[in-house]
Amino acid sequence: MTAPASKNASLWQTRPRPQVTTQQITATLDAVIDRVPQAQPALLAPLAAQASARAAEFLAPASVASAQGYDVALVERASGQCVAFASVLHAEGSDFQTRTRLPSGPLEQSVYLTRVHVSPSAPAGTQAVLLYAALRQGRSWGRNVAAFLMADDDTPTARRYGLAPLLAVPRLDLEGTGAFRAKAQRLDLMLYQASEEASKAGQPLEPLFLVGEVLDTINHLFLDKVGHSRFFQAVDAGTLTREQYVYTLTQLHQFVRYTTRLLGRCVGASPDTELRTHFIHHLKGEINHEIIIERDLEHMGEDSGYVKEVAQPNVPTREFMCTQESAIAFYNDPVLMLAAPLAAEGVSGHLGQLFMDKMNGLVASWGVKDPHKATHFLGSHIEFDGGDDGHWQGNLTLLSKYLRTEVQLRRFLALLRVSVDATLRQWDSYVGDMELWSAPPQ
Repeated sequence: MTAPASKNASLWQTRPRPQVTTQQITATLDAVIDRVPQAQPALLAPLAAQASARAAEFLAPASVASAQGYDVALVERASGQCVAFASVLHAEGSDFQTRTRLPSGPLEQSVYLTRVHVSPSAPAGTQAVLLYAALRQGRSWGRNVAAFLMADDDTPTARRYGLAPLLAVPRLDLEGTGAFRAKAQRLDLMLYQASEEASKAGQPLEPLFLVGEVLDTINHLFLDKVGHSRFFQAVDAGTLTREQYVYTLTQLHQFVRYTTRLLGRCVGASPDTELRTHFIHHLKGEINHEIIIERDLEHMGEDSGYVKEVAQPNVPTREFMCTQESAIAFYNDPVLMLAAPLAAEGVSGHLGQLFMDKMNGLVASWGVKDPHKATHFLGSHIEFDGGDDGHWQGNLTLLSKYLRTEVQLRRFLALLRVSVDATLRQWDSYVGDMELWSAPPQ
């Protein structure tokens, strides 16, 4: 990827993300998530006033100032009372780094859980629900380890979740407070254990809350980054060359021409009418889209026959193709297949009119008459995939009906992250592979 630059928001159809959201996490609890850690959270105040609510096994932070992360509160829906609270932070730049003096590099794969409070009157399983609600944010950030500063003994939480001490970090002896250790555990293990513990306590996690992580993952690992890819930076700056655009269409054709065939397999593999109807509708919207690419190329005087019969996908394009082909051809799982269009259509579903105006301006600058006749494919996918009724939003809505457990969710997320990574590198490669045409002399 190129160095991050400020994404021109006007190129994209963006929706503001609220700082605070409330989501139903169990049948009786709501998760209130604040995307900015507060020095004095209002929801924490009643719990902080109860000495028995603070989880003494966790060391309270000296400060959350300048730390990045979220505050997570669990609120009883019936009473409106906050029964649990925690902060989940990027480990680097947090109180965890200050106290352990660990370098930022290893911490960039970790989240730090702190300010843990659970009301003594909270129902059984509440701490497990809290841990899941907080730590799943770290997974959506692409992190793999949960870190803690905990009492230097065999505490209930450390024992239950198998937290292991960081032996290279000296024990923290705090006068008047006690002895503490830096401990950690893999996020995947903790999330599975927390979800299982919550279910056994009669508080299974709501599917809509589970699927919310799909959107969080796409936002953080994809939509926040794709605008910095070399293709969109070049369009925005007006430096995209004809050769790079032709190469882009050539690579897009490599997988678009298989879309209807893959969707046809999904129709046949769908176990119920609703899923089958979804894929039939999606298939109808994709019929002959590779022909649109061929006409775009032909309008510029390019050889579409070469693209159809000879050209092959580059490495990131082939990797993207492998994700969707394995989902439906090997695993025979149409729900798993949805990970690929969420990545591919996540681009076109969020582009705005200014992008098309700039694309048409670039094509015109190459001496192509009627430039809109060479950008039909990109324009048509903005129309098909954008908005609440587009394929992209439709895929998200559907997932909540089929991803109902942590195990099903993580299987989907694993393929989604591969699809997202391949798609980001695709949009980089369209310019990067053909960089010679835009490289300035030294």
